[in-house]
Amino acid sequence: MPALGAAIPAGSTRDLTFRRDGVGNLFYNARLRYAVDSLFQDGLDSGFAVTRKYSLVDADGKTLKDTTTFQAGDLIRVTLGFELTKERRFVAVVDPLPAGLEPIESWFESTAAKAAEAQERSTDSSTWREWWQRGGFDHAERHDDRVVYFATRLSEGRHETSYLARATTAGTFRTAPAHAEEMYQPDVFGRTATAVIEVRR
Repeated sequence: MPALGAAIPAGSTRDLTFRRDGVGNLFYNARLRYAVDSLFQDGLDSGFAVTRKYSLVDADGKTLKDTTTFQAGDLIRVTLGFELTKERRFVAVVDPLPAGLEPIESWFESTAAKAAEAQERSTDSSTWREWWQRGGFDHAERHDDRVVYFATRLSEGRHETSYLARATTAGTFRTAPAHAEEMYQPDVFGRTATAVIEVRR
């Protein structure tokens, strides 16, 4: 890539050509991986229009207000929204957490965990028929630094999911964009803009 970048002027395009010499079938595969060299990124829709918001909630999980400024110890709901112009299959979503936040596990016995468990029940309250028609997220993973969702199928239209986190460390933190993609077609993807979260003492 450095040699390619030096040979091609910025902003120009160049064809990638596969050629067969002789007889037989030509099989090929090409994939480009890259990282954006910027601290702050804008949102991008390449098949997924993704939004993210942070809300202050009480101990019962009731939303009090949308904000990006919290006190240490506050309970926070992170809501991810997806607007799809067509059905998407085998979807993976990665939402990095700011360094001052930690996700809440619903299986851990605490007041916040009960709110998280209640939220998971309400998220899964759709009927079997609605699930069959619209699809939804069938698996979630909570890590120290990110929350990951997977969906076998998401129908065209609006989808939304959320999780609870706790503000644990005071400071100002930059969060990488939330990223959604079709796992077997990674060129179909989308991301939110970079967010800045403040946690006060």
